[in-house]
Amino acid sequence: MVESEIIPIIEENEKCREEGLNLIASENILSTEARRALSSDLSGRYHSDYYGGTEHIRDIIKKTEELAERLFDVEHAFIKPISGNLCDLNMLFSFSEPGDEVAMIPFSDGGYPLGLEKFDRGRIDIPVKKDSYEVDVKELEALYSEKSPDLTILGASYIPFPHPVKTLSDLLDVNDRPLVYDGSHVLGLIATGEFQSPLEEGADVLIGSTHKSFYGPQGGLILTDKEEYAETIRRYQDIDLETGIGLIDNPHVNRIAALGITLEEMLEDHDYGKKVIENARALASSLEDQGVPVRFSEKGYTESHQIFLDLDEKRSKELCRELEKEKVFIDITGRIGVAEVTRRGMKENDMVEIAEKISPVYKNII
Repeated sequence: MVESEIIPIIEENEKCREEGLNLIASENILSTEARRALSSDLSGRYHSDYYGGTEHIRDIIKKTEELAERLFDVEHAFIKPISGNLCDLNMLFSFSEPGDEVAMIPFSDGGYPLGLEKFDRGRIDIPVKKDSYEVDVKELEALYSEKSPDLTILGASYIPFPHPVKTLSDLLDVNDRPLVYDGSHVLGLIATGEFQSPLEEGADVLIGSTHKSFYGPQGGLILTDKEEYAETIRRYQDIDLETGIGLIDNPHVNRIAALGITLEEMLEDHDYGKKVIENARALASSLEDQGVPVRFSEKGYTESHQIFLDLDEKRSKELCRELEKEKVFIDITGRIGVAEVTRRGMKENDMVEIAEKISPVYKNII
């Protein structure tokens, strides 16, 4: 038997995470059943009927697609992408050509840093209010009156408040250009009827990661009601030996099984999104009560799972490292998320205790 150097590190990580308090906005925790699927026999298997023995695997994929369509009440669900980034690339290749211009929220304003230039696409920056990470509707209308992006991907890593989907949809309808809503951070809230409903508000496609506010395995999800868009998206996902493989060859069926189990759980977890938002506001208020500066108090702090400390870059990073010593985990920008602690069963009164852990560490660095 090989003496592993990796297994002890895995065990240390498990211990650290079990004992710690995870407030990272882009992470969540899977159920025992979903984790079991990840380590099942499926982890080394293919899905295509090119191979014998794949009948049950193809059934899992079909049922998982159906579950996603039911949860989000959509006509078409694509569950094969192994990351949210792959969903973005699927949108890029499906709805734009080299030389086209794609509108996105810039990284400097909390957007996702997709390398458009690496794929020979130009970038148009969607204007954002510096004081709230919200899209500036007036500047947006002025921008779209002058320019006509070939594709708009509306999404952000910093997203305390909903996007103006209806306004943007109306602007794009004039030129019949696709509007994609990247709900990677808020997908779990959307799934449970909170935050906003992008497809009903006018987005053509909803994409997102399945491991942030949505508490599934790492991966991606693509959803749409439009048949013509679904056909275009499918070209880059399905294996077609005549035209060649696109973005996905082996879709990691253990992950799909874990996603299917999570979808089943979320179909019954009706109050999850509401509880997340209540906890986020409770933690933000408790932190401010205890002397930790929090942004957007005048707007109720947040309408998502994210809250933002009002600290400069140096202090944010220092606080992250000092909290890490206390086994409280946030990111280096002062962004805090409550999806995982909510998933673990914590409630509004627990947010007061969390604030009491953070406050003295903050006061020691100022």
